[in-house]
Formats: sequence, C-alpha cells, structure tokens
Amino acid sequence: MKKLTAIVLSLVLCLSAVSAFAATKYITIGTAGTSGALYPMGIAMAQTITDHVEGMSATGEATAASIQNLRDLHEGNSELGISQSEVAYYAYNGQMDYEGNAFTDIRALYSTIYNYLQIFVAADSPINSIADLKGKTVSMGSAGSGGEMAARALLSAYGLDYTTVNAQFMGESDGASALKDGKIDAMIATHPLASAALTELTTSMNVKMISIPEGDKFYEVYPLYTPYVVPVGTYNGVDVEVTIPRSRIIMCTSTESGLTDDDIYNIVKAVWENRDEWAGSAKSVEKQAVIEHVLEEIAIPLHPGAIRYFEEIGIKVPENLK
Repeated sequence: MKKLTAIVLSLVLCLSAVSAFAATKYITIGTAGTSGALYPMGIAMAQTITDHVEGMSATGEATAASIQNLRDLHEGNSELGISQSEVAYYAYNGQMDYEGNAFTDIRALYSTIYNYLQIFVAADSPINSIADLKGKTVSMGSAGSGGEMAARALLSAYGLDYTTVNAQFMGESDGASALKDGKIDAMIATHPLASAALTELTTSMNVKMISIPEGDKFYEVYPLYTPYVVPVGTYNGVDVEVTIPRSRIIMCTSTESGLTDDDIYNIVKAVWENRDEWAGSAKSVEKQAVIEHVLEEIAIPLHPGAIRYFEEIGIKVPENLK
C-alpha cells in the first residue's frame, strides 16, 4: 500500500510540474547586436518581465535589429522586438522597403533610447557635406538593416543613391576598421553616441563628423528625425559642435503575437514599475529611457494593453496613438 501511495504521489507531482510548464508563456524579445546598448537593455528587460509577470518567462536575443525584429514579429517568430521608430513607421504604413507589404499588425509599447545618424570621415578629407559623398566609397551599415535604410534615406535627401556612391555594406566595427585602413572614404553609422566601435575609431585616428544642421532639407523629407547637437568632447578630436539627426528606439509587439491585452498590460507595468532593474544596463538607457518621455516620437498605434497602463498612471495618450 505504501508503495502504491508513493507511485500515486509521484504521478501527481509530475502532472503538477507538466501543468505548470504548460501554463507558462515563453516569450522572446528581439534586441540588436551585442556591441551596443540595445542588447543589454533588452536582456535586462526580459529578466524584469520574468521576475515580475506571473506565468511568463522572457528571453532577450541578439538580432540584426529593426528589420529582423519587425519581420520576426510580423511572421510570429517573436513576441516583442526593438525597432527604430521611423522603420516601424515605414513597416506599418507600407513605405520605403515595405511598399506593397505593410505590417499593419505592428503595435508600439513604449519609447526607450535615441538612435543617432552619424557620418565620419578622416580629419583631412575633402568631404564636408552629404553632397560631397557623390562618387565616394561609403559604408552604409549592414545590408538590409535599419541602419542601411536610414543611410539610404540620408543619401536620397541629397539626390544620391547607389548609382552615385560606391556603397559598402558593413556593420559599425567593420566600417570603422575600413575607414581607419583607408579602404572607404566615409562611414554612416546608426548607433548610440560613443558606442564601443565609434569610440575606438575616434581614439585610433583623427576624424571629423559631417553636420546636418537644423533646418536642413533632410528633416523636412524625413520628419521622424530631429536635429541633435553632439556635445564637444563626445569623441576624441571632434572639438566643435556637430548637429546630427536622431530618432527614438521603441519597443514593439504584434496583434498576432498570441499575447492578450492583459499580458501586454502586465509586461508594460512590470517594466516601468521596476525600471531600476534594467536602467543601469547602459549609460544612454539610464539617461534617456525614462517614464517622462515614454510616449515621445512614436508614430504607430500603441497596443491597447499599453494604453491601459499609461492612462491608469495618469499619462495622457495622444489620440493619434490610439
């Protein structure tokens, strides 16, 4: 009898474990490459969600950033993903590379840090403007990435394209190495300020940054970018103020993710009520990913679960985000 009781108890425990496993929702957060601020931020947010949302386990994964993350959301391969705000806008509205294939299922959750569109050339280069890139060899970022799309947009505002520049497709680290070695004339990088690759570049060679001042036609053509003055001293040797475009990085999901409105509400609530657990993942995150700016520079609809949380804590949600 004792042996039978033990067997029954063992079966009950096993069934309980299986039931608990089945009840847990496992979600993936698409981040970016491991060299910037987005990867550690996404990993830390995933841990916060796991720790504070009952019945949910989140994992952050390194990805090729915006383009891959939005595609994975749209195709049901992940539940959350980080994207440049303007790339999410193009995807949702079927513009740029998404013409004829709008991702109308994409929804925003909140804003995080800024992404900066930076152009580096050698200090003694004759290149002093975007127009001067005509006929030059230029690193555009990794092929098919959100950074490459941003670099392409930058060229197009000045009437340039891949027929008028010799485009090279490299990530920031490879682009920096190529510029140092004299293999390219310019490097366009969409990265946080003073990222590891850009800091290494500017401490190992003399560079200058190309300015895109406020009022420039680029901001008229691409209004989701805003001008930002890079403080003197951000990069070694860049001893003058330079104005560059920047845009927000936003967290996204999909209406087809399998997550309910309550799930999204609980995720957003956990993230922002436990900000101290992930804010230290990078300096830019600590300074820029704050509740006071949580809905800024978002250009696609918010998920209803996110709307519910922000209205609950007294944040007014603009009508264009509903």
